[in-house]
Amino acid sequence: MTVTIIVPFYDETAFLRSALRSIRSQPQVDAQIIVVNDNPERFSAAEVEDLCAGFDVTILHHASNQGLSAARNTGMAQATGTLIGFLDSDDYYTDGGLAQQVRYANETGADVTHACCLLGLEGQQRHSVLHRDALLHTEQRVLDGPLTAEEAQFIVSSWSSLYRADFLRENGLQFDTEQRKFEDRLFVLQAVTAAKRVAFLGQPVRVWRRRANSISTSKTTPEIHTLQVQLLEKCLDHMRAADLPPRFYKRELFNCVARIIWDMDIIPILASTDHAPYPELGRRIQYLLGDDSFGHQIFEDPMVSLTSRVGLPSRRGKISRTTFFALHKALRDGDFAEAHTLMQQVQEDSSDPLPAPVRHQGRTLILHLGMHKTGSTFIQHHLLHHRKALLGTGILVPQTGFEMTSPGATRDGAISGHQGLLRALRKNDDAVFDALHAEISGTTAKTVLISAENMLFPTAEDRDTLIQRLLRRLGQFDSTEVIALVRRPDTYLERFHAEWVTTGHPAGSQSLPEFLVQHQAGLLDLEALFAPFEAATGAQVVLGDFDLLRVQGAVWRGFCHLAGLPPLQTIEAPRYPTPSREAVQACLLVNRMMRSSDRRRAVLRTLIATAPDSTRHSLMSPAQRVQILNSFRETSGLFAALRGYAPDWDGQKMRIERAEWQPWSGVSADMHAAVIDAVAQCETPMMEKHAAAPLQPAISAATAKANEKAPRPQEAEGLTIRIRPKPWVRKLIARIARSRLIARR
Repeated sequence: MTVTIIVPFYDETAFLRSALRSIRSQPQVDAQIIVVNDNPERFSAAEVEDLCAGFDVTILHHASNQGLSAARNTGMAQATGTLIGFLDSDDYYTDGGLAQQVRYANETGADVTHACCLLGLEGQQRHSVLHRDALLHTEQRVLDGPLTAEEAQFIVSSWSSLYRADFLRENGLQFDTEQRKFEDRLFVLQAVTAAKRVAFLGQPVRVWRRRANSISTSKTTPEIHTLQVQLLEKCLDHMRAADLPPRFYKRELFNCVARIIWDMDIIPILASTDHAPYPELGRRIQYLLGDDSFGHQIFEDPMVSLTSRVGLPSRRGKISRTTFFALHKALRDGDFAEAHTLMQQVQEDSSDPLPAPVRHQGRTLILHLGMHKTGSTFIQHHLLHHRKALLGTGILVPQTGFEMTSPGATRDGAISGHQGLLRALRKNDDAVFDALHAEISGTTAKTVLISAENMLFPTAEDRDTLIQRLLRRLGQFDSTEVIALVRRPDTYLERFHAEWVTTGHPAGSQSLPEFLVQHQAGLLDLEALFAPFEAATGAQVVLGDFDLLRVQGAVWRGFCHLAGLPPLQTIEAPRYPTPSREAVQACLLVNRMMRSSDRRRAVLRTLIATAPDSTRHSLMSPAQRVQILNSFRETSGLFAALRGYAPDWDGQKMRIERAEWQPWSGVSADMHAAVIDAVAQCETPMMEKHAAAPLQPAISAATAKANEKAPRPQEAEGLTIRIRPKPWVRKLIARIARSRLIARR
């Protein structure tokens, strides 16, 4: 029996081959692979064929972009397998996972054969079973129809199951092409309510990459809200019409209310705007929920009790039953302002209380937001060196939170600046901020300068909240100035990626193309990056041109001018250069092969120190880099120019096109040897370090002889208890013994 796997393709060039490779690597699986090009305006037939080169695939092309539902339907129409499955082109099957699912589907003859899914965090090797799967679907079993397989109503997505092709055809099951996004839920309900037999494999067989800018993680828009409301309407209509007991409809109604509250980000907009299409969407939600209500008995339903988020911590806060019922009533009544007020109250009640901001009257705060690889380390070495001189001019560079070393650094020269403040922010450490305010208050300085590379929180999902909390923690100043250096966007992206890879960052196992898919749009949108700071401070950020200053040998002088510091001399500060592209790729290999963060960093440290010299060429072609430059200019050029960054765009393009460049041809034999040696050097187990015997005061010969004659304590018969303290305990005991001896002396 064969299986057809349908892989819709839109723009996932960084992931498609991994998806295809994961299908082809399955043992004893006769698979027909269909790739559907749903983005012909951007990718020609020849380009998609190149992406699929080396794989036996059928490639189908849409005449125009039609959406994921249409792409899957196109594939289903050409499927020849007895089983049909769906794989998004940015996901992949686990080793042997699809083979297990196919085998179980054939053994059971089920119409729908579900398998669990692993949730993959971006660039990381550690995955977790999808929460809903872990709650409901980890037991292997075969059940007859929806009345015995009630948990099938809560299958997350269509792609988690294999379907008998005959079952799909006999029931006319296809994806709703009106749902260009959020198509899965309706298809799942239609399939499981029609199925005569549903099988659950109970094992994870695929990895779902949760990545930025994908359909499942992208920010909401009016179009997305319209599609979401439309989906809820269709799901409720289907369950209302299904020949099933009322509890099935009640569960779906509960699910709809939960989606509106927790997932859709629509309530604040409904409460605050009368712009289309939101008044109409509000009326549709009100009609959708109708007069149906819940009692507390809904939480006694075994499916709801397992899957409900009521009473659990979430990004919306902890919503109690009472608040849930009140929200449901407000939504049914169309009182979206009341619903929004309730949500805000929950958020306030659930958030960690912050102390009142400390007032630093008569002082100015300067925040240096060090964008990655824009000389931040070099600048921070200067700030540290000139700290006393700066204080003499009324400018304080606080010692509090200023870290002399970078935790987990894999190469020399690293310094973290005020990274300790950011760490304290995440830990809600009052002591650090109390010390900062005491240090500021203890000086007569009128200006306070804080510098940290990660203060922009450029890739954090909760960055707006973090920035608000940071500024509140830093205190109230008469004015706050925000400064940053900007570099050419293609270099910035590549160096940012290299920094993650070479430091063993949790997301450092993703390739540069994968990184660009994840983060290019966000990292190059300067307006979005700096907007929270401008909104909070009421002042525009001041930007400088790092590339120009570097060419002039004036990074420190330029920073001083930008920040309004006196022109103190440039010193011979340690550099923190980015390794070559070959070294970065070798480090990427290490990250992908090693899960232990400590061992990974140890190997990276050794590898970077011993890696052979290599060319400094980019991993990206000149054409790719020019494309990034043009995109950045279009997105952020005007915003940056109004704030001081207005480079010679044509000159930058010319330098890219004229620079010597050769495509990367793979890791050399010398670099392979360096990797092997680095791993071997870090393979040696650490010897257990025993604490030295505690120092004892000198005793006389007579005392020693008396001790020898003294009776020993009687040992317990048949039982010997040995206490072997941990090394750190032995060290502590030794240290205490020494200190007591010194005190006695």
